[in-house]
Amino acid sequence: MARRAFLHVGTAKSGTSFLQDLWWQQHDGLRDRYLLLPGSGRRDHFAAAAVVKGMSDVVATFDDHERDAWRRLVDDTRSWSGDVLVTNEHFSDTPPEAVAAALADLAGAADEVHVVLTARDLGRVLPSAWQQRVKMGARQPYRRFLATVRRGEGDQKFWRYQDVPGILALWSAALPADRAHLVVVPPSGAPREELWLRTSAVLGLDPAGLETEARRPNDSLSVVEAELLRRINERVPRPQRSPALTRHVKGTFVPQALAGSAPREGFALPDRHHGWIRERSEETVAALRASAYDVVGDLDDLLPALPREGRTPDEVGDDELLAAARVVLERLGAGPADSLDVAVELVAADLLARFSAG
Repeated sequence: MARRAFLHVGTAKSGTSFLQDLWWQQHDGLRDRYLLLPGSGRRDHFAAAAVVKGMSDVVATFDDHERDAWRRLVDDTRSWSGDVLVTNEHFSDTPPEAVAAALADLAGAADEVHVVLTARDLGRVLPSAWQQRVKMGARQPYRRFLATVRRGEGDQKFWRYQDVPGILALWSAALPADRAHLVVVPPSGAPREELWLRTSAVLGLDPAGLETEARRPNDSLSVVEAELLRRINERVPRPQRSPALTRHVKGTFVPQALAGSAPREGFALPDRHHGWIRERSEETVAALRASAYDVVGDLDDLLPALPREGRTPDEVGDDELLAAARVVLERLGAGPADSLDVAVELVAADLLARFSAG
């Protein structure tokens, strides 16, 4: 039986990929320090989160081994005598009854169950979240995404992954308050390893001698590249959208064909959104200050330093998009065309026609 089981449940776009890269690339070294990441890799933790959360469309694509992922992780936890870490941001958007069941499973496999949440200020999360949605196939323009998030309407999932007080309250309901940990992502400009050091402190992990630089490249896109991908998504027929295509986009198309096709440039948040972002952030910080959670870092870092530089996708010109599309097409080469290649060609043709007409 494990001594402590740590469940890192999100939030999305709060350095989770950076942390997971470091944890998994040092899997053996962490095990030697009595911290086990159960399973054989990140995919097992994603599959476990999908099963626990009830992501039926995704689970339908799993084989029997993946459908059994959560049980296998719990069994590995029960068989380990040190500490255990399970990590995936999809846990944050889990129904209450599934949360209770998951915590009960872990309570039967470890002496103590701890929940860990990492959180980042909204000023940086919003552009990053839109970009992530675009990588997943979204067609919604940036301006409409921001307006929808502001109103909290429709099927907008943003707040289910970013309501920090709500997620902590949900996952900590059956735990002592000191076993619910909030790790605040440092502000822009802070040493990158600071987030790693803060989470290591929560885990009781001595980071001496461990790597603090993730090996996987940062595949964030420039404002031109992200808008180009959104327009490509508009050209992919909806019936051809599948989990396999999404994996191809994120794992191959973005890093190998799209990233670097345009100059690096940050995203701006339009002035009209600054007020509500600040107000919502202040409400979040006030709620967290009134709680008894274990907070690592400064809650004031959740108050956004709203970006003044950069542009929005609406400000990107057709000439810029066409130049990037041509780079992408050259990188894709002359191999067999799939739906994504065809979509890029169609977007390029559209842009060329509009640019020429202008």
